[in-house]
Amino acid sequence: MPLYKKIKIKNGDFILIWRISESKQELLNNLKQNSLYKSKLSSITSETKQIEFLSVLNLLENLGFSYNDIQYDINGKPHLSEGYISISHSFEFSTVVISKNKVGIDIEKFREKILKIYKKFISEKEYEIFNKECIESLTKAWSIKESVYKAFGHNGIDFKKNIKIQSLNKNKAFVLINKSEKIEKYNVDLFKISNYICSLAQLKK
Repeated sequence: MPLYKKIKIKNGDFILIWRISESKQELLNNLKQNSLYKSKLSSITSETKQIEFLSVLNLLENLGFSYNDIQYDINGKPHLSEGYISISHSFEFSTVVISKNKVGIDIEKFREKILKIYKKFISEKEYEIFNKECIESLTKAWSIKESVYKAFGHNGIDFKKNIKIQSLNKNKAFVLINKSEKIEKYNVDLFKISNYICSLAQLKK
């Protein structure tokens, strides 16, 4: 299936979303870039993960980029030589955002599993914002924090202690993240897609 959704964000950048319905070979056949990505592909042992990786390469081509344009830092975070990139995938969807501003993106499927783990990432204060009996509400909380974590770009983050969701108004959240005396503020936009939630975190200047 070609590009599923293209969402324009405030600064003129776009979120691209791919709905994965193709086989590995079909995704390979779609690609126009050279074969430098193939060593990365061969290092991925799971075919499901290979398909996710190839769907992301297809999204990159839609944005005019290729695998050669991405570098990974010691934390495994992808970077571009100019600007920022963030990548996420969950079951049948993958998504990419590229921006001149610091961003993070996450997409999550609504699943009952969240009811068993929410205490690990939601603080007592955040219970005032999220319904701990609602799968959709709890998944929003996780996705918001995951998108901010990706934008922040440092390991060793405790989602419950270091990422604080200050407010959620309809589909917009305001979040603080801190680590080793470094504090950043993020605005997060949420987009519901079928039975998934997609969160886009952008650094507040």
